[in-house]
Amino acid sequence: MKVSYKILKKYLPYIESAESVSKDLIMHTAEVEEILSEKKSFENIVIWIIKEISKHPDADNLSVCQVDIWESELSQIVCWWDNLAIWQKVVVAKPWSKVLWHWEWELIELKKTSLRWVESNWMICASEEIWLKEQFPQKGPKNILDLSFLNDDAWTLLSKALNKDDEVLVIDNKAINHRPDMFSYMWVLREISTINKKNIDLNYENIDFSNLKTLDVENKIPSKVKRYSLLSVSNVENITSNQDIKTIIESAWHSVKWLLIDLSNYSLYFYGQPAHIFDRDKINWKIEVRFAKTWEILEALDDKTYNLTSNDIVIADQEKILALWWIIWWKSSAVSKDTKNILIETAHFDQAILRITWKNLWLRTDALNVFEKDIMPETCHYATSLILKELQNNFKNLTLDWYFDSYPIKQKKVTQKLDIDFYNDLLWTSYKKEEITDILKNLWINIVWDTLEIPFWRKELTTKADIAEEIARITWYDKIIQTIPRINLWAIIQNPIYNLKNDSKTFFSHKWFFDVFNYSFVNNDLMQKLNQDTSNLVDLKNSLSLDATHLRWSLIPNLMKWLQDNIKNLSSIKLFEIEKVFYKKENNIVEKYMLSWVMVAKKDIVYYDLQNILSDFFKTIFVDNFYFEKCDKNIEFAHNWRVAKIILRWKEIWIIWEIHPSVAKRFDIEDRVWFFEIDAEKLLSWAYNKTKAKDLSIYQENNFDLSIVVDKSVNWRDIYQTILQTDKKLIQDIELFDIYENNEKLPWKRSLSFKIFIQSTESTIKDDVKTNLIQEIIKRVEKKWWSLR
Repeated sequence: MKVSYKILKKYLPYIESAESVSKDLIMHTAEVEEILSEKKSFENIVIWIIKEISKHPDADNLSVCQVDIWESELSQIVCWWDNLAIWQKVVVAKPWSKVLWHWEWELIELKKTSLRWVESNWMICASEEIWLKEQFPQKGPKNILDLSFLNDDAWTLLSKALNKDDEVLVIDNKAINHRPDMFSYMWVLREISTINKKNIDLNYENIDFSNLKTLDVENKIPSKVKRYSLLSVSNVENITSNQDIKTIIESAWHSVKWLLIDLSNYSLYFYGQPAHIFDRDKINWKIEVRFAKTWEILEALDDKTYNLTSNDIVIADQEKILALWWIIWWKSSAVSKDTKNILIETAHFDQAILRITWKNLWLRTDALNVFEKDIMPETCHYATSLILKELQNNFKNLTLDWYFDSYPIKQKKVTQKLDIDFYNDLLWTSYKKEEITDILKNLWINIVWDTLEIPFWRKELTTKADIAEEIARITWYDKIIQTIPRINLWAIIQNPIYNLKNDSKTFFSHKWFFDVFNYSFVNNDLMQKLNQDTSNLVDLKNSLSLDATHLRWSLIPNLMKWLQDNIKNLSSIKLFEIEKVFYKKENNIVEKYMLSWVMVAKKDIVYYDLQNILSDFFKTIFVDNFYFEKCDKNIEFAHNWRVAKIILRWKEIWIIWEIHPSVAKRFDIEDRVWFFEIDAEKLLSWAYNKTKAKDLSIYQENNFDLSIVVDKSVNWRDIYQTILQTDKKLIQDIELFDIYENNEKLPWKRSLSFKIFIQSTESTIKDDVKTNLIQEIIKRVEKKWWSLR
């Protein structure tokens, strides 16, 4: 928010400087980002008189001027302007002043120079080069700013001659969303007077309209438009606004127009209540406040046409839409220089509806910024009164015709009990009742016996803690004695999921995987690329954008999107992510951690690489008793014959699969894409197991290899279990180290080669023991119709 120091000084004559006001606000209320000085903007820019004009000797389009800088002392300036004249008062920028350079429109610092070998000491300026284009419109492309109409203002600073010596405080109140009153001059004035313990003679304008006839207006959506008022006024004109109104509007970096236009902005910035003025003669009665129809359009003041939806609130008459709530108004109903009769409009709208419209149309205004903070509906009447008061000051013959005010549910008054002990206990202070009551009265809080009557603009003060905070804020937090908190400090128990996250990131980063952190949102377009939809996903009631309408059920969609965005720059990519996913379970929303990684591969057989990486990872986090086997699940976006499930302690915890080529192409990926996803919380329940130590055998380990030919449908785990059951005491480990397939030599079959490790804790294994074990294994294999290769 931007506030003029001149306006503050008018209502608070005791304030010393913009810096002192800034310090008060910073220490008690809100940050002041900077103080913008008009005087500094016009530093070294003066008004001088042209005494002589001659043609440039080497350029037809340039002139050489002799300017009277002080009591007949002349200085030479070369310029290219058309409307130069002797005895003309012009604006001259001296060296080291800053102006907008008209060829590039950049802020430059002037220095003495020569133009076509003729010395030029200064620069004669046009209005647009010194930020005065709005106040003094340029009459031609090569016309200087002529200030000959000024009396006795030659040889003076431009800032002094044009009264450009204001300072603007830029207040950072965007983050204080619970204080809708903080977006107005009224708030700043009240805050400064309270901080300085001074009274301020400033109340809301309050004019009684109860004796006027009602207007033919209908509010069809009172639940969304909580208050809507219109005042009909006749016999006005669109004249120039007074200086105070101009200063308030210009300090907010808006251009001043005419009174009937400026009064809307005046209400917005001074009272914090948006308002609008219609030309009453351009309206075809009756007026309705309603939702737009899907086929309706709005031809707006910015000369653009907007297609509306059924979620947009509009103000309409019998022929056309007059306004799109408080974002923008219809062009043909706007006031003009010929306007004589007007309607003053103020309202209070539902925040959520306004935000939906803003996101659909991408129209952002200062009025929207105020409405988003949920301003007080009570302010509508006062804003109408403020505008009318200013009109009455300018037009003595104006008349009030009709008034409409739809306000079915009044703003509730906030009251609470005065509790001195609570405030002191919470703040660790010892304020007396008289001190606290004085502070509260300065905050405009009325005290009736032991009841606090909160002013309507401070509706957020609903608890005793809120009052205590106000007391501390106004008296200054530094005055509260610092004490060491009396709490028990227990040892912090870290959630095991963080250990898993850290170990996962360490392991996969060492394997050259990129750690990815995606948003938790997906949309229907993304899901359709994966042959799915959003019907079973958790939808967001107030989504951030059309790309983020639902919570993700898996990490896979966003990882695929990441691949699509980066595959052009990286030929091979390996990614991983461990984060939360969300899904519906009955009437509840469940969230849990998942671990996923993706790998783009150019070679044909990638599965065994993935299996080896995953096996190493499981060993890193002390997971044992796991294996992989074929999966019969039909996953919409996976290749049906390239899916494997992960079995951990005889329970399936998730799957490895290859993305179907047709799905990969939708993400502009031509190579093969392999994914792995695992339930991190299930994995955690079996991770970090304590392994019982056992005595090492003092006898030598022995091993031998067996190659067994089986049908392709036989799972290697079945062979593993058959071998192990032969002698669990003697057989220490079994490893599958080779798979051989050849359709000519072994049609419909394959050869699996195992390395079998044997060791005894009692004696050295003799050859006959080893031979008997091998024979027993062969017997068991042959019983299952398998054969030795």
